Amino acid sequence: MLSILIPVYNDALDKLLAGLSKMTGDLQIAFEICIADDASTASEIQKANKLLAAQHNCRYTRFSENRGRTATRQFLATQAHYDHLLFLDADVLPLRKNFLTSCVEHLDQAQVVFGGIAYPNTLPQKENALHYTYGKNREVKSVSERNQKTYLALISQHLVIEKSVFLKCNPAQEKAYGLDPYFSHRLEQQQVSVLHLDNPTVHHGIETSAAYLLKTHQALETLVHLEEQQLIPPDYRPLQRVRQALEKRKLAPFLLRQFTRYEHRILKNLCGSNPNLRLFDLYRLCYYLKLKREDETR
Repeated sequence: MLSILIPVYNDALDKLLAGLSKMTGDLQIAFEICIADDASTASEIQKANKLLAAQHNCRYTRFSENRGRTATRQFLATQAHYDHLLFLDADVLPLRKNFLTSCVEHLDQAQVVFGGIAYPNTLPQKENALHYTYGKNREVKSVSERNQKTYLALISQHLVIEKSVFLKCNPAQEKAYGLDPYFSHRLEQQQVSVLHLDNPTVHHGIETSAAYLLKTHQALETLVHLEEQQLIPPDYRPLQRVRQALEKRKLAPFLLRQFTRYEHRILKNLCGSNPNLRLFDLYRLCYYLKLKREDETR
C-alpha cells in the first residue's frame, strides 16, 4: 500500500497528475494521492489544481498560511493512510511509464528508495543556464555514483520512504531552504537502509540564474545554522572539509580578498548563457567562508 504525497506551491499539477493517473492503473496495491497546497499565491494555478485534484480523486488540502516545504511534508505524512510514502515535488515528472510499478516492486527491499534525478534534454531559456548546467552535471548521477555516498546522494524531490522513518527523521521544526543534508544525516544516524535505483524523475522547475543564486545563499545560510546548532558534523559535506583545510593553512583570508576583487566578473559569468561550474564552486565556497567568519565574530 502506498501514499503518494505532493506538496505544491504555485506549480501547475496537470501534467504530473495526468501521468500518475495513467500509471496507477497498473498498480496491484491500494494507493492514495494526497496534495497539500502551501498557501500558493498564484490564484489561477491554485484553483486549477484544486479542480484537477477532484477529477483525479486526490485528497486536497490548502493552507491559509505558508508553512514551508518541510512542514508541508510533515503534514502530508501524518495524514497518510498507508505505511509507505512516495513524495513527489510538484515540478517533477517521472521519466518512464513504469515509474510507479518500479517503486512498488522495491518497497520491501529498503526503508528508503531513491531513483535519481534527470533534467530536460535542452535548456529552457538562457536565463536558466546556471541551474540547468549545475543540475545536468552535478545532480544527475548513476546508481553506482550514488552508492558511493549513499545518504548524501539522496535528493528529496522524489523519495520512497517508510512512514515511521520519515516521521522520525524529517526536520519538521526547521523552516529553511537546504535541509536535505540534515535529513540525510538523520537517516544515517538511524542506520536507515537505502536502495538507489535507476528510476528517475525529470526536474522541470528550473530557476532563473538570479533566483538560483539566491537559493544558493539560503542553502549556505542553512548549512551554517545547522553547524551552529550542532545538527550536522562540521565536516559532513565536502564544502565543509575544504573550508577546514583552508582555515588550517590560513589561506581563507587571501582567498576572500581575491574573491572580493573578482566577484563582479564571477557573477557576470554565472548569470550568463555559459556558466562555469568551477567558478560556481568558488563562489559557493567564498560565500560560505564569509558566512562562517561573520558567525564566528558574533
